[in-house]
Amino acid sequence: MLHRDRLSEEHRAIEAVAAGLLGLCTTRPLDPGAVARARWQLSRLLLAHLATEDQLLYPLLERDPSPEVANLSRRMQAQIGGLADAFKAYMRDWDGTALAADPDGFVHATRAVLAALGQRIRQEESQLYRHIPPPSAPRTVDAAPRRA
Repeated sequence: MLHRDRLSEEHRAIEAVAAGLLGLCTTRPLDPGAVARARWQLSRLLLAHLATEDQLLYPLLERDPSPEVANLSRRMQAQIGGLADAFKAYMRDWDGTALAADPDGFVHATRAVLAALGQRIRQEESQLYRHIPPPSAPRTVDAAPRRA
């Protein structure tokens, strides 16, 4: 079952790792090991989150009886592909060698990709997640012994 609190918690975890990565960008010289660990952690969290959205969120909202919600879901799903591609390119292009050769370029690229990610998180939280239906009430089970 998809729950908006879970998705928001994933956003908070992504934001925390992104903030840590930005903090690493303020030190000179850059610590390649710490940067690599933060980038790996961010990638792991983000890709898992995107998979949840692709497999659960977007299909759920595309079946919404409101055409506005279904269209919003399709539009936002199409937009996220560009951000995912940009993030993958960032991860591919800024390996340890590129970071060492151009630390200022790395910092600029990091700030740009994380700003786009932050904007997307705000957009999902304000526009999309409010359409996730609340979880259904748990069923109660009568555990009392039955008499024959």
